[in-house]
Amino acid sequence: MSPTAAGIPGHNGTLIAAAGQRWDAVRVPRFIGLQALNHLVGQEGAIVMDPGNRRVYFLVPPGTTRTWNLPQTTALGETSHIVLPADDKEIPPGPYWLVSPRRGRLCTSADALHAALRTVLGPRPPDNEQSQDRPDLERQNIDQVKGLACALCGARLYATRSLGVFCTGDLLLQDPTELWACNPVCRRIDNAAP
Repeated sequence: MSPTAAGIPGHNGTLIAAAGQRWDAVRVPRFIGLQALNHLVGQEGAIVMDPGNRRVYFLVPPGTTRTWNLPQTTALGETSHIVLPADDKEIPPGPYWLVSPRRGRLCTSADALHAALRTVLGPRPPDNEQSQDRPDLERQNIDQVKGLACALCGARLYATRSLGVFCTGDLLLQDPTELWACNPVCRRIDNAAP
């Protein structure tokens, strides 16, 4: 059940393969993907690890990513290609099979993966609801990302509370990072009250 039956040969036995035929793929940051894998035990299909870009690719049945809509994930369907490792490559360097398709199941159920990722990512507030505890991810500085300063107001932290894990994919928040705020209530919120 090799997913690499057709494609363009790449470097070191890799293959550039088109999604949307035998499988689609869901790309997630490594940190989130590994947590989701813990919720998929026994249900996982083939999974590609790309250590260079710190990404995990879950292969799912073809066509199942057309309506995929989950933050911090990217659905790769008919118009996408991914680099697949050689069929027997299960260790780095370069892309490798975290879960090899040779172990049996080629695809992870898209519903099971979606549920696992929702569990890892936590509940989403309604789109029309503006949370006062939502940090401006584009304006974070190094102290805020390292947890030394509040991610909301920038004040030095002495007592903290987690705001959750955030990732923009670039600059300081390239990897999923837990951001912290003043405890019990941020000074920014206290100062905003009439």
